[in-house]
Amino acid sequence: MNLSKSAFRRYKVIDELVRNPRKRYPTMNEIIDACWDKLDFMPSKETIQKDIANMRLPYPDGFDAPLRYCPTNRGYEYTDPNYALAGVSLKQEELDTIRESVDLIRSIGGSRISHQFNNAVEKLVSATMERSMNEEERLPILQTMIPPVSRGFEHFDCFYEACKERKPVSFIHFSYRKRTYRHILLHPFLIKEFENRWYIIGYSENHEAVRTFGMDRISEPLLLKKKFHKVDSAAIDAHLNDIYGVFPIPKAKKETIRIQVSEMGTHYMQAYPLHESQTIKKDSEGTSVITFNLIPSVELARYFLSQGRHVQILSPKWFQQFTNDLTK
Repeated sequence: MNLSKSAFRRYKVIDELVRNPRKRYPTMNEIIDACWDKLDFMPSKETIQKDIANMRLPYPDGFDAPLRYCPTNRGYEYTDPNYALAGVSLKQEELDTIRESVDLIRSIGGSRISHQFNNAVEKLVSATMERSMNEEERLPILQTMIPPVSRGFEHFDCFYEACKERKPVSFIHFSYRKRTYRHILLHPFLIKEFENRWYIIGYSENHEAVRTFGMDRISEPLLLKKKFHKVDSAAIDAHLNDIYGVFPIPKAKKETIRIQVSEMGTHYMQAYPLHESQTIKKDSEGTSVITFNLIPSVELARYFLSQGRHVQILSPKWFQQFTNDLTK
């Protein structure tokens, strides 16, 4: 729904006239005159006719307005007497709060949100337009880094439906390392975003185990009509709560991970905890030992490596060795 503020204001004028109990069945000329009185603008007959047609369009292209011309009364009416254009009446402070929230959603969501959500946000914005200040008068007070649309995100809606409705999915997966394509049958249960990248997690019939696939490597996904393989709730909880990243190290289980952290690194990890299980034990010099209860993952190992001299893995020893091997 590409809707300008001026168009929505005319819609509101039409809506108010049609719902006016004191003078029902407004004519075309009365609508045009009302626009002049309320908006200081004289629309043409063709503009109002187009507005009425747009109001009648079904969601998300219009407002599903049951608006028609009544030949008997020679004016316009709603066939549903309970219909109102915005659907709900909000106070100015409530509208301001909604508008601020929409700005925030757009700034942090941007290209990540689905087409349906974009339509919902756009309709919500249009419902607040009449009493909101002009766009040119609003100065931005929030700026975040909005990543470009990642490859494979166009399949988001397909995988969302698969997870929600418990439908298996067939797709082609490309391995960056092996440079080969493979057909995968997946029973997905979780879509996960990590560092601005999207992944689909589920039971893979090919591997006979839970696996994670990057959406950027997927093509031609297809929902299947076959029995869905349910995954144990503990496995789902692990992927939701017990992993930093998306790729657990094969055969790794949840355990205590201890790292030695420099004074500067300690300040940083106090401000930005890596996981809710994080605990910090400082010493007199300002350095610390930080403990996590996590399933060791490739992303966790790479994160520790990225901290350089500020982080040293103390235990488990096998994870320390695994991390060191990544540098070879």
